[in-house]
Amino acid sequence: MKKHVFVWSLIVMSCTTKIDYTETQDSLPPITQVGANTAGCLIDGIVLVPNDSDYRNLNSSYHGLRLSQGLSFWPNKNDYWQLKIINRTGSVFYFMGLWIKNMSSGNGMYPIDQSNGAAYPNCNIISVEITANGTYKKYCSGPNSGIIKIDRSDLGPGISIYSGTFQCTLYNRDKPSETIQITDGRFDIDGLTLNL
Repeated sequence: MKKHVFVWSLIVMSCTTKIDYTETQDSLPPITQVGANTAGCLIDGIVLVPNDSDYRNLNSSYHGLRLSQGLSFWPNKNDYWQLKIINRTGSVFYFMGLWIKNMSSGNGMYPIDQSNGAAYPNCNIISVEITANGTYKKYCSGPNSGIIKIDRSDLGPGISIYSGTFQCTLYNRDKPSETIQITDGRFDIDGLTLNL
Protein backbone atom coordinates (compact mmCIF):
# COMPACT_ATOMS: atom_id res chain seq x y z
CA MET A 1 0.00 0.00 0.00
CA LYS A 2 2.81 2.40 0.91
CA LYS A 3 4.37 1.73 -2.47
CA HIS A 4 1.14 2.72 -4.24
CA VAL A 5 0.81 5.93 -2.23
CA PHE A 6 4.39 6.88 -3.10
CA VAL A 7 3.84 6.22 -6.82
CA TRP A 8 0.52 8.12 -6.72
CA SER A 9 2.26 11.06 -5.00
CA LEU A 10 4.89 11.17 -7.73
CA ILE A 11 2.19 11.16 -10.43
CA VAL A 12 0.24 13.97 -8.74
CA MET A 13 3.40 16.03 -8.24
CA SER A 14 4.42 15.62 -11.86
CA CYS A 15 0.96 16.70 -13.03
CA THR A 16 0.68 19.75 -10.78
CA THR A 17 4.24 21.00 -11.20
CA LYS A 18 4.37 23.45 -14.09
CA ILE A 19 7.38 25.06 -15.68
CA ASP A 20 7.41 28.74 -14.80
CA TYR A 21 8.90 30.82 -17.61
CA THR A 22 10.23 33.25 -15.00
CA GLU A 23 12.57 30.72 -13.38
CA THR A 24 16.21 31.49 -13.95
CA GLN A 25 19.59 30.19 -12.91
CA ASP A 26 21.10 33.66 -13.10
CA SER A 27 21.98 35.83 -10.14
CA LEU A 28 22.49 39.57 -9.90
CA PRO A 29 26.01 40.88 -10.47
CA PRO A 30 27.71 42.63 -7.56
CA ILE A 31 27.35 46.40 -7.23
CA THR A 32 30.60 47.81 -8.61
CA GLN A 33 31.93 51.11 -9.98
CA VAL A 34 34.73 49.98 -12.27
CA GLY A 35 33.08 49.84 -15.72
CA ALA A 36 32.44 46.08 -15.60
CA ASN A 37 29.58 46.26 -18.17
CA THR A 38 27.15 44.51 -15.86
CA ALA A 39 23.54 45.26 -14.96
CA GLY A 40 20.49 43.63 -13.47
CA CYS A 41 17.53 43.90 -11.15
CA LEU A 42 14.67 41.93 -9.65
CA ILE A 43 11.24 42.18 -11.28
CA ASP A 44 8.76 41.05 -8.63
CA GLY A 45 11.62 39.03 -7.16
CA ILE A 46 12.69 37.44 -10.47
CA VAL A 47 16.25 38.05 -11.69
CA LEU A 48 16.70 40.07 -14.88
CA VAL A 49 20.24 40.23 -16.26
CA PRO A 50 21.40 40.95 -19.83
CA ASN A 51 21.24 37.93 -22.12
CA ASP A 52 20.24 38.29 -25.73
CA SER A 53 20.84 34.97 -27.44
CA ASP A 54 19.37 36.31 -30.69
CA TYR A 55 21.60 39.39 -30.91
CA ARG A 56 23.21 39.52 -34.37
CA ASN A 57 26.13 41.90 -33.79
CA LEU A 58 29.13 39.60 -33.69
CA ASN A 59 31.44 42.45 -32.63
CA SER A 60 29.79 42.85 -29.24
CA SER A 61 30.58 40.60 -26.30
CA TYR A 62 27.94 42.33 -24.15
CA HIS A 63 24.82 40.62 -25.44
CA GLY A 64 21.69 42.21 -24.08
CA LEU A 65 23.26 45.41 -22.82
CA ARG A 66 23.00 48.63 -24.87
CA LEU A 67 24.00 52.21 -24.10
CA SER A 68 23.01 55.30 -26.07
CA GLN A 69 23.45 59.01 -25.48
CA GLY A 70 22.23 62.22 -27.08
CA LEU A 71 24.39 64.06 -29.59
CA SER A 72 25.06 66.85 -27.04
CA PHE A 73 26.01 64.48 -24.20
CA TRP A 74 29.74 65.14 -24.59
CA PRO A 75 31.45 66.85 -22.75
CA ASN A 76 29.03 68.10 -20.05
CA LYS A 77 26.44 65.26 -20.04
CA ASN A 78 23.93 67.86 -21.22
CA ASP A 79 21.64 65.45 -23.11
CA TYR A 80 19.85 62.14 -22.61
CA TRP A 81 21.48 58.92 -21.37
CA GLN A 82 19.78 55.57 -21.99
CA LEU A 83 20.60 52.04 -20.86
CA LYS A 84 18.77 49.01 -22.27
CA ILE A 85 18.81 45.64 -20.51
CA ILE A 86 17.57 42.82 -22.74
CA ASN A 87 17.02 39.17 -21.87
CA ARG A 88 15.77 37.02 -24.73
CA THR A 89 15.85 33.30 -24.11
CA GLY A 90 13.72 31.14 -26.36
CA SER A 91 10.19 32.55 -26.54
CA VAL A 92 10.54 34.74 -23.44
CA PHE A 93 11.64 38.33 -23.97
CA TYR A 94 12.37 41.03 -21.37
CA PHE A 95 13.28 44.56 -22.44
CA MET A 96 14.04 47.23 -19.82
CA GLY A 97 14.91 50.84 -20.57
CA LEU A 98 16.38 53.38 -18.15
CA TRP A 99 16.31 56.98 -19.41
CA ILE A 100 17.80 60.07 -17.79
CA LYS A 101 16.81 63.20 -19.71
CA ASN A 102 19.94 65.14 -18.73
CA MET A 103 22.86 63.98 -16.59
CA SER A 104 24.63 67.34 -16.29
CA SER A 105 24.04 67.27 -12.51
CA GLY A 106 26.47 64.35 -12.32
CA ASN A 107 26.26 61.95 -9.39
CA GLY A 108 23.09 61.90 -7.32
CA MET A 109 19.40 61.02 -7.34
CA TYR A 110 17.27 61.19 -10.49
CA PRO A 111 13.56 60.82 -9.60
CA ILE A 112 11.47 58.68 -11.97
CA ASP A 113 8.39 60.28 -13.55
CA GLN A 114 5.53 59.52 -15.95
CA SER A 115 6.73 57.76 -19.10
CA ASN A 116 3.56 57.69 -21.25
CA GLY A 117 5.42 55.42 -23.67
CA ALA A 118 7.07 58.39 -25.43
CA ALA A 119 10.06 57.61 -27.65
CA TYR A 120 12.04 60.62 -26.34
CA PRO A 121 10.53 61.63 -23.02
CA ASN A 122 11.22 64.93 -21.31
CA CYS A 123 11.70 63.30 -17.90
CA ASN A 124 13.55 60.41 -16.22
CA ILE A 125 11.79 57.09 -16.79
CA ILE A 126 12.02 53.33 -16.50
CA SER A 127 9.95 51.00 -18.66
CA VAL A 128 9.73 47.23 -19.08
CA GLU A 129 8.30 45.13 -21.89
CA ILE A 130 7.65 41.42 -21.33
CA THR A 131 6.60 38.91 -23.97
CA ALA A 132 5.94 35.35 -22.79
CA ASN A 133 3.63 32.56 -23.88
CA GLY A 134 2.36 34.73 -26.74
CA THR A 135 1.36 37.61 -24.43
CA TYR A 136 2.89 41.09 -24.60
CA LYS A 137 2.79 43.57 -21.71
CA LYS A 138 4.34 47.01 -21.39
CA TYR A 139 4.95 48.52 -17.96
CA CYS A 140 5.52 52.27 -17.54
CA SER A 141 6.74 54.48 -14.73
CA GLY A 142 4.43 56.99 -13.08
CA PRO A 143 5.03 60.26 -11.20
CA ASN A 144 7.54 59.82 -8.35
CA SER A 145 7.45 56.04 -8.83
CA GLY A 146 11.11 55.43 -8.11
CA ILE A 147 14.69 56.59 -8.38
CA ILE A 148 17.82 56.12 -10.46
CA LYS A 149 20.88 56.88 -8.32
CA ILE A 150 24.10 57.67 -10.18
CA ASP A 151 27.10 56.81 -7.99
CA ARG A 152 29.77 57.35 -10.65
CA SER A 153 29.57 59.35 -13.88
CA ASP A 154 33.07 59.91 -15.24
CA LEU A 155 33.17 61.31 -18.76
CA GLY A 156 36.41 62.62 -20.23
CA PRO A 157 39.32 61.74 -22.48
CA GLY A 158 39.81 57.98 -22.27
CA ILE A 159 37.04 57.40 -19.71
CA SER A 160 33.28 56.90 -19.84
CA ILE A 161 32.02 55.03 -16.76
CA TYR A 162 28.48 55.14 -15.35
CA SER A 163 27.54 53.19 -12.23
CA GLY A 164 24.45 53.30 -10.10
CA THR A 165 21.37 51.67 -8.65
CA PHE A 166 17.64 51.92 -9.32
CA GLN A 167 14.22 50.88 -8.06
CA CYS A 168 10.65 51.72 -8.98
CA THR A 169 7.04 50.63 -9.30
CA LEU A 170 5.71 50.29 -12.85
CA TYR A 171 2.12 49.97 -14.05
CA ASN A 172 0.73 48.00 -16.98
CA ARG A 173 -0.01 50.48 -19.78
CA ASP A 174 -3.15 48.56 -20.80
CA LYS A 175 -4.32 47.70 -17.27
CA PRO A 176 -3.02 50.42 -14.87
CA SER A 177 -4.18 48.58 -11.73
CA GLU A 178 -1.59 45.86 -12.49
CA THR A 179 1.87 46.81 -11.20
CA ILE A 180 5.32 45.27 -10.93
CA GLN A 181 8.12 46.10 -8.49
CA ILE A 182 11.66 46.73 -9.71
CA THR A 183 14.12 46.26 -6.83
CA ASP A 184 17.87 45.79 -6.30
CA GLY A 185 18.65 47.38 -9.68
CA ARG A 186 22.30 48.03 -10.47
CA PHE A 187 24.51 48.88 -13.44
CA ASP A 188 28.21 49.47 -14.04
CA ILE A 189 28.89 50.56 -17.62
CA ASP A 190 32.07 51.40 -19.53
CA GLY A 191 30.83 53.44 -22.49
CA LEU A 192 34.17 53.15 -24.30
CA THR A 193 34.06 49.35 -24.54
CA LEU A 194 30.30 48.75 -24.62
CA ASN A 195 29.07 48.62 -28.20
CA LEU A 196 27.01 51.80 -28.69
